[in-house]
Amino acid sequence: MLSLSSLFQTPTPDVKFEEDIPIPEIELPTWLKQEDLLRDEGVLFGLSGSEPTEKIKIIESTYEQVLASPNQKKMHLHEKIGELNLILEQKNKKLEDNQLKISQTLSLSTEPHGLLRVSIGLALAIFMCFANYFLIKDGIQYAYPKDANWIAWGVFLSGMFSLYAYTALIHTSEPVTWRRALEEWGMPLAASLFLLAQIWPHFTWYKAMAYFTFTLFLFLLTGKLLLSTISKWKWEWDKFKNNWSLNKNKKLAHKEWPSTSDALEKEMEEIRIQKWNIVQTLNEVEAQIQRITAEKESAIHLFLSEYQLAKQYRFENAKIVQK
Repeated sequence: MLSLSSLFQTPTPDVKFEEDIPIPEIELPTWLKQEDLLRDEGVLFGLSGSEPTEKIKIIESTYEQVLASPNQKKMHLHEKIGELNLILEQKNKKLEDNQLKISQTLSLSTEPHGLLRVSIGLALAIFMCFANYFLIKDGIQYAYPKDANWIAWGVFLSGMFSLYAYTALIHTSEPVTWRRALEEWGMPLAASLFLLAQIWPHFTWYKAMAYFTFTLFLFLLTGKLLLSTISKWKWEWDKFKNNWSLNKNKKLAHKEWPSTSDALEKEMEEIRIQKWNIVQTLNEVEAQIQRITAEKESAIHLFLSEYQLAKQYRFENAKIVQK
């Protein structure tokens, strides 16, 4: 019988098969192996007048037992080929995905960003806001010398960050309703008037009005500038991270990812070689099955032909005796 151990000398890491279950080989009986003895069996059955059906069933059953081992190996080889085809399909899918990832990555381009410029603007906006706090504190301490720090923080935060909208009224072309104007200007105006009331007795009228005008526009614009710059900085930071990640992936696409494709192609080639070896053995096993089947048909034909000749001879002798 054929041995399958030579098929798996170079298995890939992804291909692991169980050992073949040994099937005992069935030895043909002597009368079936030797043509002369098989002829004698046919002659004996023909001369005795027995029906050949049972003997033919015995011949067929014996050959079916002989065919059990190669049929089992044939089924086992088909299973292995199916497993190898599945592994090849999976690796080919990985190869296609990797090549698509390489082409898509190399086709992308980085997006220009202004992270440095926005970072400097954010730092200046933060410095501007906290400098305003000291200006407010200086105006508050005339009326509230003991609690100037806390009151200054309250006025500072309520004036600066009472409302955060993406677009200020001075930057929009939409019609302005009184509710929208009150929502945006109400609290900054109130904070500036509160400060004006605290410094009026201590400043000349034109200095007090300049203080009022300066703090009003600080409240209206600086808070929105800080918060919008923070949002802008986040957008620019995301662009910077995406560019950094893209540049890193492009380096991988030039070096490591092609190596992965080469390794997959090499593994697929090894599996194809292994599959080819199994197909070769499968062809040998199928040829063996066909040969044994042909031997079975030949044995049945030989037995029947001798049986018919002996039967005919018996009838002719019987006629001679009757005469």
